[in-house]
Amino acid sequence: QNRPMVTASMRRYRCASAAALLCCALFPPVACLPTAAGGRTARHAAFASYRGEAVSDASMEVVRGAVPDWLRGAYIRNGPGLFEAGERRLRHWFDGFALLTRVQLSGGETPPRLTTRFVETDALTAARAGSLGYAEFQTPLSEPGGGVAGALRSLAALAAGDPTDNCCVNLVQHGGDLVAMTETQRSWRAIDPATLKSRGRVPWAAGSRLGVLGTAHPHPDPAGGGGLINVATDINPPFFSSYQVYTVSAQPPWHRQLLASIPCDDRAAPRWLHSFGVTDRSVVVIEQPAAYDVPAMLGVRSASHGTLDWQPERGTRVHVVDRRSGAVEVHVVQPPFFFFHVCNTFEADGAVCVDLCAFDDPEIVSSLSLERLTDDSQARDLPRSRVVRLSLPRRGGGDGGGDADGDAAPELVPLDDVSVSGGFADLPTINPRVAGCADYRFVYGIGAARPTPVSNRLVKTDVAGRGGDAAFEVAGMLPGEPLFVPRPGGAEEDDGVLLSMGTDPDGGSSLYVLAAQDMRLLAQCRSPVPLPAGFHGCWLEEGGGS
Repeated sequence: QNRPMVTASMRRYRCASAAALLCCALFPPVACLPTAAGGRTARHAAFASYRGEAVSDASMEVVRGAVPDWLRGAYIRNGPGLFEAGERRLRHWFDGFALLTRVQLSGGETPPRLTTRFVETDALTAARAGSLGYAEFQTPLSEPGGGVAGALRSLAALAAGDPTDNCCVNLVQHGGDLVAMTETQRSWRAIDPATLKSRGRVPWAAGSRLGVLGTAHPHPDPAGGGGLINVATDINPPFFSSYQVYTVSAQPPWHRQLLASIPCDDRAAPRWLHSFGVTDRSVVVIEQPAAYDVPAMLGVRSASHGTLDWQPERGTRVHVVDRRSGAVEVHVVQPPFFFFHVCNTFEADGAVCVDLCAFDDPEIVSSLSLERLTDDSQARDLPRSRVVRLSLPRRGGGDGGGDADGDAAPELVPLDDVSVSGGFADLPTINPRVAGCADYRFVYGIGAARPTPVSNRLVKTDVAGRGGDAAFEVAGMLPGEPLFVPRPGGAEEDDGVLLSMGTDPDGGSSLYVLAAQDMRLLAQCRSPVPLPAGFHGCWLEEGGGS
């Protein structure tokens, strides 16, 4: 195991430059549209339940600019839309019941069209009937101190492999289907991309079950073939819990084939995995020291961060799986870091490199509780995060573009400009055409104009450090994840647009269309109904491509 020293670059990651932060405060390099309203109205609207009827093909008004003529297809986003189950209020933004939003874009002459629909799941059915049917990420069936009945129900569901099917996190196009999912294996549900109606659970092949949990960010296999790669977590304390790297076949019935099984650092307390990195040669599983606390998951107690227990003394363990041999290299990074999302993964100069959005600890999880988001007296400035590059030297060299130094330590190096990002970075996206490329330049994501309890800025980061950083914000508006759509025939990496569904200063909602090259606003498409803040989306080109 390689245990790195705390290098100067890591110290730079830990402590942002005071001069840069002062520059950010005085001279923010953003395209800013003036508005009179503050962010409080938008925040309260963004994290409230969707109370309207389902909308089908309703017209949206283009209130600023114009949609580019070439932009033709459907933007579909997943996210939480209902935060109550009868009289029970859910604890966390991540726990809301899945609501899909679709915006059909047909160039500049035709108004965009909006469709919304809740995903019909067992969890939603129970909530509509007046009760919480399943434990969610940060909401146990039974509140701490509320008795053993809910704890026993949660324990039975966990043991039986029957956790929540509330597929509120992500959307992936696979095998001709659009699939909604969360971090449980049973949650994967096929969706009709035109109507957003559920087609039922995906057709898993018999005998291919792996684990109970799984990340909500499976990757298309960069080696080709049309399949997916994902990582499952098999919670089997106290001795047998493991992470299982597997492939998903390209066509139904979908078969899950094991590539590697990785024992958990603490078999009694698996770590939370939200995403991972993959290249055509390697899979990178980052075991951050944020452990599932089973008693907290059962509602018996609260851990340091809800249902997660932060154990920094254990470090962040990074497992690099060789896809050809199944061999696993393990690196330990100290001080540890916490993360949600990977920007890009590639191999170069004898190392596997993972660009990601890193926090010091999981305080961001606590910051996104519904109480903190909607109670003004508890609102605090966002925790800090950076776009960083985690470089993992391969032992014994290889064909990753150079000769590896077997004694070299992992290195964590910041890539972003905090005067632009405000010292916050997450929900990253890149041009999909440069996924896996070592010489790519741009990451797009959400940032912060501080002080703020939620993200309020969209940011372009030049990871090559060549001055291409830029940002966009509207005073009082809360942007969602930016999604990059390449312009057909475009030659440059940043030749395309960003799509971001935001909550407007007055509490309404708009789809913002930005020019990715300079973060200019091209179009603001106003929704006829207010929409809750969402998570991840996808783009389906006119004709069915993604």
